[in-house]
Amino acid sequence: MTPEEITRKLGEVGLVNPLQSVAVGAIAYAGAFLMAIVAVVLSVVAIVVTGLGNPVDSALESVDMDQAEAGSGVASLLRLPFQLVAMATFGSFDVDGTIEGVSFGAGLRILPFGITLVMVLLAFYGGRFVQKRQRAGLLGIWTTSVLTGFGVALFTALSAFILAERVPAEAGASISLHAAGFDTFFGAFALITLSLALGRLTVRARRSWWPLVADLPAAFKLAVSHALIVTVLGLCGVTIVSTIQALIDGETPPMIYVLLLLPLIGGHVLSFVTGLDMLSAATANIDGAGALSYLMDGMNGTERATMFSLPWYTWLGGLLLGGLALLLASLLWQHQRRIVPHHVVSLGVSWIALPAAYFLGGLVLLVLSQASVAARLSGGGFFFGDMRIGASVGLAAWTPLLAMMAGVIVELLSRFVAPFLTPFLPSAALSWFRRPLAPAAAGVTSGAVGAAGASSAAGPAGSGPLTYSAPLAGAAPDGGFSLAPSAQGIPTDINADGVVEAGTVSAQHAGQAQAHESVPTSADGTAAAGRYATVPIGATAGALSFAGAAGAAGAAGAAGAAGAADGGGAAGAAAADGSTAEPGAAGNSTGKITAAAASLSPRTRKLILAGAVVVGAGIVLVIGLIVTFVVLSNTVFSPEKRVEAYLGAVQAGDAEQALEIAAPNVPTAQQALLTNDIAGAAENRISDFEIVGSEESGSKSATVTAKVTQDGVTTTRTYRVDRSGRTAVVFPDWTMAETEYATLALVIPDGAATLLVNGQEVAVSDLDTSEGYYAPAAVLPGQYTVTLPESSELVAAVESVAYVSADPDDWYELYAAPGYSLSESGMEEVQTQVDALLDECATSTEESPDGCPFRAYAYGVVEDSGSWTIDSYPTVEVEEGEEGWYFGSSSSAGAATYSYQKEGWGSDDEPTDETDESSFSVSGTVTVGEDGTMAVEFDDGWW
Repeated sequence: MTPEEITRKLGEVGLVNPLQSVAVGAIAYAGAFLMAIVAVVLSVVAIVVTGLGNPVDSALESVDMDQAEAGSGVASLLRLPFQLVAMATFGSFDVDGTIEGVSFGAGLRILPFGITLVMVLLAFYGGRFVQKRQRAGLLGIWTTSVLTGFGVALFTALSAFILAERVPAEAGASISLHAAGFDTFFGAFALITLSLALGRLTVRARRSWWPLVADLPAAFKLAVSHALIVTVLGLCGVTIVSTIQALIDGETPPMIYVLLLLPLIGGHVLSFVTGLDMLSAATANIDGAGALSYLMDGMNGTERATMFSLPWYTWLGGLLLGGLALLLASLLWQHQRRIVPHHVVSLGVSWIALPAAYFLGGLVLLVLSQASVAARLSGGGFFFGDMRIGASVGLAAWTPLLAMMAGVIVELLSRFVAPFLTPFLPSAALSWFRRPLAPAAAGVTSGAVGAAGASSAAGPAGSGPLTYSAPLAGAAPDGGFSLAPSAQGIPTDINADGVVEAGTVSAQHAGQAQAHESVPTSADGTAAAGRYATVPIGATAGALSFAGAAGAAGAAGAAGAAGAADGGGAAGAAAADGSTAEPGAAGNSTGKITAAAASLSPRTRKLILAGAVVVGAGIVLVIGLIVTFVVLSNTVFSPEKRVEAYLGAVQAGDAEQALEIAAPNVPTAQQALLTNDIAGAAENRISDFEIVGSEESGSKSATVTAKVTQDGVTTTRTYRVDRSGRTAVVFPDWTMAETEYATLALVIPDGAATLLVNGQEVAVSDLDTSEGYYAPAAVLPGQYTVTLPESSELVAAVESVAYVSADPDDWYELYAAPGYSLSESGMEEVQTQVDALLDECATSTEESPDGCPFRAYAYGVVEDSGSWTIDSYPTVEVEEGEEGWYFGSSSSAGAATYSYQKEGWGSDDEPTDETDESSFSVSGTVTVGEDGTMAVEFDDGWW
């Protein structure tokens, strides 16, 4: 066989030359590669903007390597785009190796969505371009797509492996870092094959059943548009707010880095903004095995954050954006929407298309949001053994379900709310959303139906032109013919009046048009051969009327075809639902057949309007209640508010309110200082506080983080809040768990019955004195002045000041030791009482009076003959001790003389007068009683 014959035989079964498709695959890879280069350049710019310098040099310095060992930084950057393209096809950037018996491995999996998007779009639109110039059957489309996908996948994996980044190791070995693997190969194969095949399939004529499922591709387009609307508006809002805040603070706007990294993180931005706005949660998981599980104690587990974890103004804006996006999506979905009336498949698809598309879109968001890193080490000896660590971030697993609920809401809004809003909007506001591969307007298909009815009565098909009751999309403005697809995807020539006339169909489509016109029509508006008429959604009555009119036209015979008197054919155009067509609906003098939808009665319109208003009001009410519940639950009834109330009470010195919110786990006796009078009088209380974070542990507890400022110093504190039920029937009730209070040790002097704390009397009997000489007491942050009450002019109270910090790390050695100091009068009183005691001692006739500081060395003293004379009084000095005051005269001694008669040596000897002079010092204690009286005592012992 000749090459021409082979080509013709292959063409008969739908096979075509695959070179054009292969070229599209090459272009798709080249476009992705160029996008990867752009991503690398923008990433380098972002790193330079942050002031980190050359990222390659920084990385090499961190591992103590120079560029001669690891290759130049330029070469590394040139190899990186190949790895990024491989990662864009779901590859993982991995490293594996073994050094000195230790096996290790690490992997990074992240989807650079910008690169993936460029590859998919180039393959899709390239497939459309090729199919328009190379008509291929299904077999040819899938054959060429599979071959192209295989070639691109093979090249992607091999180029990533060959151009891997190699890091030298010991003994001349090297470690390779690359993204080549089976996941890369099959990912690239699936992306290119499906994108190319779908692109080519969209150019082929639609099947006859296409109007039944035309909502499906439109639903996917709306889901994508919805996500883009939310992401773009959300990013604009965040950019404006963060930029203004950064400029106020004199910092670089953070969104600059996000915009520069969009080719790499665009998928994550899209997924997280859209997912969080649908009330999903961002999750972060980390886990380790082996020795790492001990080293990471407390770090393992999963953490989640929702939109409500952000500041209130952020999540409130997110709620408004989400509601606006739902409404806008419903308007777009309702615009120019058409379905096949009275067909169970079309009806079912019209309801499930949007939820299904949104559900699959939620699955796509899950994939786009995933980013993970893992590392392993084995053979590390007895201590390390086999270790593994992994961390990942992404959206919560229930995101597709929330997306499906969003699809249901959009569907309901499009049916019951959007029709009342559309008339108030300019057509240009909605016309930008075009339904992909949608069936033609009802008039085109209905014209075919009407033609069939007319031909059955008037003679051969095409004996007269066909007209429609409404202008048709695609009609040429100058009255000429234009090419428009019918509901079956068959191109048709129509004029500006929506007329298809016999003989005007172009030769290219004459056979299709003739076959279309010759199909008999059933009463439900469908052609017997499976071709379906479509009507705007909600216009079921009009569709039935048209079907009845078409049937009547066929039964009327030559009267309808010849064109009876104007309006003459109307009598037979009874609608299937009992309504009648207007005059001229079935035929006219020119032989044209027209169809008009039956209008609703005023009463029916009012009922529909009232029902729509009720439904719309109900939806608005439900949405309002939900928003109100969420807002109140996350503001007034949130765990953060509980902590705010506690810190507000602490700041105001309202100890009783603080006790009511969070009582310390101490005995009542240790709460004696937690009164408004004492806490409110404390100086240097906390001056400001800010709730900076809240992390819920399940639905029963939350950990709230706050920054507390006291005396210009800011301290970070965490408080645990537990859910204890509900308040106001539906709102959560939060209770602060056991809160740690500072403990101030009050040193109580002997005999003290009352203390003054910040000027307020506290009975010692109300304190916990079980510890002995001090009493522990719980206090709030602040400065506490503790003293004793004034009892006499002889003493002055000495205050003790204790500063209680808001930082628990400073709560060591917190004590207050109040006391008294002797006044000048007290000092004089001590001297006076010491002198009085000495005078009392001087009345003794003993040479060594008991309890007195002086003594004489005398022998043979005649009984009762001795007497003491104080020659000089010592000057005492008083010092404060642990249990009172001590006095002494070590620096100024006193003198005394003892006069006595000494017995003679013999019995006849007369006694002689003798004296003995001595110096002495005094020491002792001074006490002041509650009544203010002073008591001085000499110490026992030798002086």
